[in-house]
Amino acid sequence: MIKCDCYPNHEICKNKNTCEFWIPLNQKLVYRQISYELFQLEILNQRKQDYFKILSEIKQGVYTETVNGKSVPKKNVLGEDILEPKHVQIGLNYNVICQDITDTESILRELRRIEHDILKILKKRVDE
Repeated sequence: MIKCDCYPNHEICKNKNTCEFWIPLNQKLVYRQISYELFQLEILNQRKQDYFKILSEIKQGVYTETVNGKSVPKKNVLGEDILEPKHVQIGLNYNVICQDITDTESILRELRRIEHDILKILKKRVDE
């Protein structure tokens, strides 16, 4: 939803005047953005689970075969030996997944802060 060169790490954004993340949002847009980021976080957590599942399968020997009496790793479609989860499924790099989760959580914290500010303003208006 947010289209900016600094996405997902808006804390280092160099163009805060034009970045969509820093432009004030109304309540509806904040909720929509929070929903989107929560969905992205759910996908990232699923990828992290997939990583550990495939890593466990590799350690159990699911991706090995016996050739001439020796156990050797199977090859993936690209012809690489399957030794890590990224050889089974593209994009399963643990460090990248963890960084994406951290960035998404950072964005969610900032959106929650914006949401809280909007709710405070609305409460003030109601009280007046």
